[in-house]
Amino acid sequence: MNKKFLSAILFGALMVTSTGTFVSCKDYDDDIDEINGKIDKIETTLSELESKIGDKGVSSVTFDEKTGVLTVVDGTGSHTYTIKTTAPSVEKTVVTVDGKDLKVDGKVIGQLGDTVEVKDNELYVNGKATGIKVGKYAILENDADGMYTITLPDANGEMKTIKLPKATSGMMSVTANEATFTAKSIASTAPDGIAWGKAPGAITWKGAKGNIAKGQLLLGRYTEGEVTVVPSSYNLGAQTLKLVASDGSAAPVTVTATANNDLIYDKGDRAASANGNWTVAITMDETVTADNIATAFATEVEGAPKNVKYALSVNGDLVTGYEFIIDTDEDPEATALAATKIKVGGVNGTDAAKTAGGTALTISDFKLGTNEIIIEDKDASNADAHKVYDAYLEIGDIDKAGRYGVTVNGMKITAADKAAKQEIPFIVHILDVKGTETKQYIKVTFVAATVEDEPIADQTYKLMPEKNFVIDLGNTFTGLTDEQADKVQGNITWATDGNFFKKDITKSNVTYYTDAACKKQVTDLSSAATIKTIKYAKIAKDEIADAPKAGATKLTITLSDDAAAGNEIKKVSANYTITLPSFDELAVVNTNALWNEAGTTLTARMGWSTNATLSLAKAYTVKDGVKGLAIDDIEYVATYTTDAGAVTKLSVTDGEIADANGLIDDNKVKYNTLAATASIELVADIEDLTVSKDFTVTVKSIFEDAKIVYYKAGAAQSIATVGADNYIAPLTGAADKRTGLALVFNGKEIAVAGTDMAIDGIKLTTSDPSDATEVKVEYKNTDASKGTVVDPTGTAADKDAKGVSITGMKSGEKGTLVVTFTDKNDVVTTSTIDYQYN
Repeated sequence: MNKKFLSAILFGALMVTSTGTFVSCKDYDDDIDEINGKIDKIETTLSELESKIGDKGVSSVTFDEKTGVLTVVDGTGSHTYTIKTTAPSVEKTVVTVDGKDLKVDGKVIGQLGDTVEVKDNELYVNGKATGIKVGKYAILENDADGMYTITLPDANGEMKTIKLPKATSGMMSVTANEATFTAKSIASTAPDGIAWGKAPGAITWKGAKGNIAKGQLLLGRYTEGEVTVVPSSYNLGAQTLKLVASDGSAAPVTVTATANNDLIYDKGDRAASANGNWTVAITMDETVTADNIATAFATEVEGAPKNVKYALSVNGDLVTGYEFIIDTDEDPEATALAATKIKVGGVNGTDAAKTAGGTALTISDFKLGTNEIIIEDKDASNADAHKVYDAYLEIGDIDKAGRYGVTVNGMKITAADKAAKQEIPFIVHILDVKGTETKQYIKVTFVAATVEDEPIADQTYKLMPEKNFVIDLGNTFTGLTDEQADKVQGNITWATDGNFFKKDITKSNVTYYTDAACKKQVTDLSSAATIKTIKYAKIAKDEIADAPKAGATKLTITLSDDAAAGNEIKKVSANYTITLPSFDELAVVNTNALWNEAGTTLTARMGWSTNATLSLAKAYTVKDGVKGLAIDDIEYVATYTTDAGAVTKLSVTDGEIADANGLIDDNKVKYNTLAATASIELVADIEDLTVSKDFTVTVKSIFEDAKIVYYKAGAAQSIATVGADNYIAPLTGAADKRTGLALVFNGKEIAVAGTDMAIDGIKLTTSDPSDATEVKVEYKNTDASKGTVVDPTGTAADKDAKGVSITGMKSGEKGTLVVTFTDKNDVVTTSTIDYQYN
C-alpha cells in the first residue's frame, strides 16, 4: 500500500491502529508539491464539493498556497475552490520512522506501537504532551483503494472528512471472462441462441411474471456474463453500467453486476466482491418485442445477420473491448417443452406425471425451511430447460399442507419443522416460450427435523489396556423435559469423525449408567423416568476404528423420536481426546538379579536348543494395578551391530531368541551388546498406539565368568600351593577358614575335587556337552610351566578326590594352571592361576 501523508494529523490518527511505515512530508515533496499548508476555512462547503464530484473518478487534488485555490480534477473537468489564506500559519511537521524509533523533525518521541494522538494541535505520546505542534488539515492519496481522503473544515468551521474516487486507480482494468449471453444449459444439437416465442393469445398466469397478453414476447432462460475487476475493492455493482456498440449506441438492456464470492465464501452478501469477480446480468427493456428480438442485437453483414459486439461501459467510460454478444435465436421456438427432457427437483420429468391420475414424481429428503424446486435439463442429449419462460408451484393437498405448516411462493416451498417426514403433493406449472403449459405432479417428502448441536464438556481418556471408554454426558439426558424423554424411546445414535472410534457406533455397544464408576446401569431406555437418570455412557472396545489415531475425536450423540420419523429432539457433541500412557505406567522391570541397578541393562545368558538361543527372561512384567495387560502381551525386538556397521535384527518370540548363532565368532560371544525395545500394543497391530521402552542387553555365554580361585585362610591368593603330594588341594572350610582350590561361578563356589562337579545347574564333564546344562572342563599348564598336569580323578561322593595333580616338580618351581570350559555352543571360557611347589 502506497500512502502519501500530507499532514501529521494522519500520522497521529493512524499510528493508534496500525504498525505500518509512516513517511514524512519531505519524502514526497516532488509528488505532493507542498499541498499541506495553511488552510483555514474553505468558502465552499465540503458537502458541495462531494455532491459535485459524486462517484466520478478524480485524477488529481492540488492546493496552491500562493493563490489559496484547491483544485480537484475529475472526468468532467476541473473544479476550483478558494481557501482563505489569512489565517495563522500552520506549522509544518515532518514525521519519520527510523528503525523502531518515531521521530518528529529528527527528534525521537517514542517507538512503533506507542499510542500517538493529537490534542489541541499538540502531539501526545502515551498520553504525554511532547510540545510539538502539528497541522490540522490533510489530503491523503491512497493508491490501494483508489481514493483521495480530504480532511478540511466545512462552512461552519467543523472538521469533515470526505473520500473521492481516483480515476486512475478507481478501476484499473476489467477483464471479460464470459462475454456471451446465450441460451442457458442447452444440448449441443439445439440452437445456441436465446430461445423466444410470441404468446399465441392472452394467458392467465399465476407465476411471478403474471398474466400474459396476446403477442407478448416470451423469453427463455439465458446465461450471464462474468468479469474480473482490478483492483478487487472496486464496487462495480454501485456503478452505472451499459453495453455499448462501436457506433455508440447502447444495447436495449438493463445491465447489473453482482459480487461473485463463490470462490472464497459459502454465502456472500457483501456489496463488493472480495476477489474482484462479478456476475453481469442483462434484462431486456420494453423496446425489445417479439417482432424485433431476432434483430435487436444483430446487424446484417453481406446479406447475413451477425451478432453485434458490445463493450462494457462504466459511468460512461468503456472499460473493455467490444467482446460482449447477446445471442438470440433468429426464429421463434418451434417445439414445445418436453417433460421427458427436464428434471424437476432433481427427479427426471415424465409424461406420466403430467396429469393428476398419472404417476407423480417422488422427491425425497426435501429440506425443511424455505427451499426451491429447480427445473433443469435431464442431460446434454435431453435438454429443454432453456425453453422455460416461467414456473410456479401449486399445493396439491391444501388441508394437509396447512396442518403441517407448508406454503409455496413461486417455485419455493416453505415447511415448518412439524412437516418432517411428511409427504405433501404439489403441482409444478411450467410455461414455455411457445406459451404452452406443462404440468408435473410431484410428491415431496421432507427430511426429519434437525436441531443444533449443544456442546458438552470436552474430555480426555488415557488409553489404558483395559479400554474403559466412559463418557460424561452432562445434562444430555437429565436436562430433557418429560415430553422429550417420552419421545426418545431408546432412539439414541452415536456418530464420530472416525478418528479413533468407528464413524457409526453400534447401538448395542453403548451402555448407560447413573454413576461415573459404571456400577449402576440404566437398561430401560423406554421409560422417561429412567432415561432422565442417565449421566454416563461406556463405549465398548469393539467400536475402535480399523485405523485409530490418538488425539481429539468428535463424538455426536443424537436423541430422536420414533425411528420411522427420525426427528431430532436433542443433539450434543464433545471432543473426546485420546492420550497414551508412558511405558513405565504399565510395566516395570521383572525382579531378578540380571538387571543393573538403574534398571536399564539386562544380562542374558545364552542357551542351546538346536543352535544357540537367548532368553530375555520376560524382562518386564505388568505393573501392579494395571488391568487388561498380561506379561505375555509385552513384546520385544533386539538388534546388534556388526563390525561392518550393519544393524542386524534378531527374531524375538515371547521374549525368546531362537537363533543367536550370529553373536558367536571364533569360540566367543563376539557381539555381546544388543539394542532392545520392549513394546505394548494398546490396540493390536496399530504402531501409532504402541508405547515402548528402550534398554540394553548384555549377552553372556553359558559359563562365562567362571574362574579358578585359590584360598588361604579365607583370602584369595595369587599363587596356588602344590603340596608335597603333588596336588593343589581342593577347597575346604568355610568363610574365613576357606583353603584350597575352588571353582567360582554366578555367585557360587565349589571345590575342584573331581570329574562330576556341578555348580548353579551346570554339570562339568570330561566329554563334549550334550546340552546347555553341561560344560566340558579341561586342565593343562602353559609351556613355560614346571610340572605335568594330571586331570582330577575320583568323585566328591567317594571323598577320595585330592584335587588337581601336578607331578614332576621340585621345591620352589613355578607354573601356570590353565582351566578351559567349553559349552554346547562351543564358546570357550578360560581361567588361569599361578602355582608353586612347596
